[in-house]
Amino acid sequence: MQILYVVGQFPKLSESFIINELYELEKRGHDVSIFSLSLPDEEITHEELKQMDLTVHYAEQPSYQLFPDLFSKQVLNSTVLQRAIFIDNPLYHAYYLHLGKQLIETVESESVDLIHAHFASPNRLPVTFAAAYHNIPCTVTAHANEIFSPPSIKRLKRVCSRFDHVIVPSKYNRRYLREEIGVKTDMTVVPATTSVDKFEPSDNCVPGRLLTVARLVEKKGHEYAIDAVAELVDQGYDVEYHIVGIGEREEFLRERVRKHGIKDCVKFLGHVSDERLETELHEAELFVIPCVIASDGDRDVAPVALKEAMATQTACVSTTISAIPELITNGHDGILVEPNDSKALTDAMASLFDDPSRRKEIAANGRETVENKFDISQTVDQLIDVFQSCIQSHSGRGTRAVDGD
Repeated sequence: MQILYVVGQFPKLSESFIINELYELEKRGHDVSIFSLSLPDEEITHEELKQMDLTVHYAEQPSYQLFPDLFSKQVLNSTVLQRAIFIDNPLYHAYYLHLGKQLIETVESESVDLIHAHFASPNRLPVTFAAAYHNIPCTVTAHANEIFSPPSIKRLKRVCSRFDHVIVPSKYNRRYLREEIGVKTDMTVVPATTSVDKFEPSDNCVPGRLLTVARLVEKKGHEYAIDAVAELVDQGYDVEYHIVGIGEREEFLRERVRKHGIKDCVKFLGHVSDERLETELHEAELFVIPCVIASDGDRDVAPVALKEAMATQTACVSTTISAIPELITNGHDGILVEPNDSKALTDAMASLFDDPSRRKEIAANGRETVENKFDISQTVDQLIDVFQSCIQSHSGRGTRAVDGD
């Protein structure tokens, strides 16, 4: 297949799941190109990108002088207008049609069979314009922020309705979109994940080393881990907490560390290379990510970072929100506690520090879980099935599955 991926920014360090998909698709002989709505703003990137031969198109940002050019390629035909007309702000009309025109031209130059977008945001609507113009299918993966805290429920529902198929990373997402939002579009669960083979099992952890890999945003719940670390220190545990990631709450979290008087026990590492990340995962005795539902409703689904930690055979502690229980069975391949509860988090980590044999058993089970259920080779099998089914259905051959697992 020749597939055009449409993303917000490429490459983006926190969206390793997209790079994992692209790498696996290319490895299997599919021709994948990228249309990115904006330029990258990060220097560190993933090693897989160096091994790939990707064509990346970057959107030309609109200006008032460019808007009259929308008419030069007859973008405003009846098929495109049927998909575009609902937007309630004229500036949205112009901007999305401008992006749509660029996508139409990109599809022509690439001879694309299918367009796939990541994130069901309103600015992915131009994907549906280009697909309609060229009479090819388009699909979208609906992730987290754009569905759990959208600026407009009506617009989210309309965006999903414009695609031929919606892919979601968990049953939780599917249930939410069906029951809370009322999305009726065909939907398939395809977990966002990684290549387990990329991560060697850890066998030389640093005693007392804790690790979190996550953007410094509210839904990750870092403050509860910091509070738990402070409590562990008070109880006499010798711990060192490493935090990988950047974000808007960094100063808030640093102040919390200072307030607890545990500055010597907590290190903010910012962005790190793939090599450094692997080292951090191998050295961690426990991986902790105490996810919460943010004040605006945003939440994690089942973080890829958790799967990567499980792949390195590092025991994981997380919370019971959203789809994390679809990944971790409490007490078997990880420990889950209720969100917003630093005491429960403290107790869970202390129990694993105090019982090394149980920690090692949970860590080994975690590796087995991601190998058997969440390896990228399996999830891309599902993704390819969806893509091929949509292409066949669009050309009048075969039928699409509804609500597949």
